[in-house]
Amino acid sequence: MEDDFDVVPDLAELGLPDELPPIRIPAFATLAQHARASALLTKAKQAATWFDGREVQVEDYQLSTADVAAASVALGCSGREFLFLIELAEEAGFVDTTEDDLKPAAGLDDDSDEETVDAWDAALEFVLVESVWWDGELEAGVDPDLGAAGPAMMFGLFLAGESGLPRKELPDLVRSGLTGEDPLTTYDPVPALLDRLGGLGAVEIDDEGIVRLTPLALWAMRERYVALGIDIAVLRPAEQMTAADLLAAGPSLTEEELDTESRNWFALRSPQQAGEELLAATATGDAVDRMFAVHLIKSNGLGTEQLWRSALEMPEMRPYAKVELSDEEPDVAELAWLLTDVLAATGDVEESFSSAVPAGREQEIFDAMWRLPHPEVAEVLAMIGEEHPDKKIAKAARKAAFKARS
Repeated sequence: MEDDFDVVPDLAELGLPDELPPIRIPAFATLAQHARASALLTKAKQAATWFDGREVQVEDYQLSTADVAAASVALGCSGREFLFLIELAEEAGFVDTTEDDLKPAAGLDDDSDEETVDAWDAALEFVLVESVWWDGELEAGVDPDLGAAGPAMMFGLFLAGESGLPRKELPDLVRSGLTGEDPLTTYDPVPALLDRLGGLGAVEIDDEGIVRLTPLALWAMRERYVALGIDIAVLRPAEQMTAADLLAAGPSLTEEELDTESRNWFALRSPQQAGEELLAATATGDAVDRMFAVHLIKSNGLGTEQLWRSALEMPEMRPYAKVELSDEEPDVAELAWLLTDVLAATGDVEESFSSAVPAGREQEIFDAMWRLPHPEVAEVLAMIGEEHPDKKIAKAARKAAFKARS
């Protein structure tokens, strides 16, 4: 991956966190197969091999008119497209250039999987940043920041994931990456970008005009965003996914994605095994993991009496088990734990606190909360102290937060 790719919309300005939902990426060998199947990369190799046995003189890396014409006839493309292919081939490492000649690189068809994917990745970089300059419609005086159009469009498509985006929405994505005067009033780079990205194997467009990134492009763009400091986890295949993986990914997935992932995961294990694995995964999880595990267990009919009774032996899950078994009421400390989990997971003070704590028992709950070994209890109490509308309750929460910290 190239180190100079740094064009991405500011996450804070877009109201996005520095963590994005996890994605699934095929095995590296599969990525290499997709890269080898790239039509545009194949044409770039053909352009490079056209020089085999020839030494074409270059001046500032510009070919003569006769050379361009001859190559265009041989490869069945326009002279402008041939020049684009040569620069693409150079970026991908398919040709070697010196001060006065250009020739195909040695071992052009003997690349390893890693070399093949690296070449495709370099080609993607070139297409994204340089494609707009190779379109015949580009007018003189266009804002030079038009090179940010491709990366901006790809970021929007990356966020859209498997859902994709309608083709008609892409010009607005392009505008999000531009600065200065809007050049799209006279020129739309989206057609050229989609044409070359489609040929490269980076995007697919279905019959309804929905544009999606291919798995290879998802891999390549994730590499760039992670290098920029954005946390994007990779989903393992269902057969390799643990219960902890499922719990960690679940809250970031859409309802449709979660349904698919959980269905595939449950299909590989018996109900008893699935319930036991989810329960065991909560031992090292946080409040979100615990609440999500309970949701999965209940919504999939895994919550047998045997399972919940085993959960009574787990301090973090005992309050949930007592609620589900209904034969033993949670004590005050356990109710305090449940409330702390809910607020840590949702941040909804006003509604969650009022519905969970009977009027007049607030101080009792706070006295139990600050003594809990819950890792997030101090932050939760401080949040109640800042956000609860009742000043007396808020003050009591702040005092309890102080005790929890000390």
